[in-house]
Amino acid sequence: MSNDWLVAGWQPVSLIDYPGKVATVIFLAGCNWRCHYCHNSQLWCSKANTLPFKRVVNYLRANHDLLDGVVISGGEPTLCPYLSQILRTIKRLGLAVKLDTNGSRPAVVRRLVRAGLVDFVALDLKAPANKHVTITGQPLNPVLTMVRWLKSQNIVPYLFRTTLSPRLTTADLQIMGAELVNGATTWQIQQCRCEGAYDTKKVREMIVGLEKYAQHIVVRGL
Repeated sequence: MSNDWLVAGWQPVSLIDYPGKVATVIFLAGCNWRCHYCHNSQLWCSKANTLPFKRVVNYLRANHDLLDGVVISGGEPTLCPYLSQILRTIKRLGLAVKLDTNGSRPAVVRRLVRAGLVDFVALDLKAPANKHVTITGQPLNPVLTMVRWLKSQNIVPYLFRTTLSPRLTTADLQIMGAELVNGATTWQIQQCRCEGAYDTKKVREMIVGLEKYAQHIVVRGL
């Protein structure tokens, strides 16, 4: 294990970030998107990776019997040049790995999954095609590739998740359901933590009818 591998931080214990598992959440800085509502904007720059990964590994070893897995989040973790080495280290500890991604680098995710380094994928679906550049600063095309691959493969479980930005409407969710989510296993809808966020009543109104697009609709933050 290299002493040069750095992460931006970690949450020692989470009961909600890896479905069905007790997990540690590791944050990797660096992101190629600029979502207007991002609550982790301090992780946009890779220079925020200042914590030695070996400290996290020491924690994982000491608490191995209490943990089932590790969530790799960000930022956008697929931008990390030593991501595969980090994942190999975690897998050697006997822990499952969940990868959170914005879907901008589908080839990287496919390679990691096929190498047996990722056991679960959470893909953020930010917006329909006509609003994607406005909300993220980037086009939807690579995300579409990621969506299609996740729905076609049978290697790892996955979920799609959407944060209810104030710039998304009920109609937008229906479009995303029909054009992106349709046929997926799980679509997780979560409230936004930003100015102008929808209240609980509005969120419940917005999600009516979404169940036809995925086997499971999960709502977080209500």
